[in-house]
Amino acid sequence: MGIEQNPELDEPRDDADIELPARRSKSRSRSTVMFIISMVLLAGAGYFVYSATDGLDGVWDSVRSSPWWMIVLIVIGPMGNHVSVALCLQALQSRHGRVGIVEMYVLVGSAWLFNYMPMRPGLIGRIGYHKSVNKIRMRDSLESSIWSGILAGIANCVMVVVALVMMQLSEYGWSIVLPLVSVLVMFLASSMMPSRRTRLMMLALAYRQIDVIVWLGRYWLAFTVLGLEMSVADIAMISAVSQLASLMPLTGSGIGFREWGVGLTASVGGHAMSTAMASDLINRAAETLVVVPVGLICTGLVARHWKKINDAKCVDRGAADQLAKEDAGADADDEDQSGNTSEQEPTIG
Repeated sequence: MGIEQNPELDEPRDDADIELPARRSKSRSRSTVMFIISMVLLAGAGYFVYSATDGLDGVWDSVRSSPWWMIVLIVIGPMGNHVSVALCLQALQSRHGRVGIVEMYVLVGSAWLFNYMPMRPGLIGRIGYHKSVNKIRMRDSLESSIWSGILAGIANCVMVVVALVMMQLSEYGWSIVLPLVSVLVMFLASSMMPSRRTRLMMLALAYRQIDVIVWLGRYWLAFTVLGLEMSVADIAMISAVSQLASLMPLTGSGIGFREWGVGLTASVGGHAMSTAMASDLINRAAETLVVVPVGLICTGLVARHWKKINDAKCVDRGAADQLAKEDAGADADDEDQSGNTSEQEPTIG
């Protein structure tokens, strides 16, 4: 008896099948390397601040002597970013499908936590959710995320221009409301757009502008707490660099890179690099205090909603299978009855 050969084993493997494991291994290696670099940069930033501030004694003294409301605003500030980013993405995704505001808020909260890991797995998970639940194509979700980053860049440019105008009009007290005026102009422009898609795009830009203003306010609070006097334009530039570092895909929320980016940008403007980095570490600590509980709660809500949807699909699939079986049984009974009838009919000769 000869040995039976399996034709599937004899077929040459596709080059893509051979390269896929290598690509995944390379991607994991790159993520590991970037994670290590991020941790080294973060530790280096912490040591630099520690050495420059006499063991953080000056930082703690400044924090303890600050008004309580400043500390509260620093802690809850990241929640303002969470809300504004969720509204921005909800407007962008509404061009392709139906996504609820609360639903997007929960999704962004969960992704916020997971995006602290390299390669932004929270973004990948959110895109997968939109495909399975909201029936939005992955490329459309990816396009919305790219547009969110582009709008962030536009909003930061607008903020820098507004900050420069505020410096020129600093003698007028009303100049402090100019950032809000830019948001109102964007909302008004969105209501005047001829098509729904452009209206939603302008609406997303307005929400991104609010996000940028929240970032600027958070840095102003942190700098003020540590006694670092800085112009609005300088804070706007530092805030823009911070957000750019946070969008880096290979690092989790720009860890390490953001701290050094803030410090270097501040030093270029003639400010104390160590104090600026300490301010960013304060903001990072506030984000961590918020993102961990908010992210865990939102992840639990997403998981429960996902399970409910899958259970409903299983019930529907089971009902459909049962209906198909009943239909098949009914067809078989009809065939049997027609066969019996034909056997009983007399032959006409």
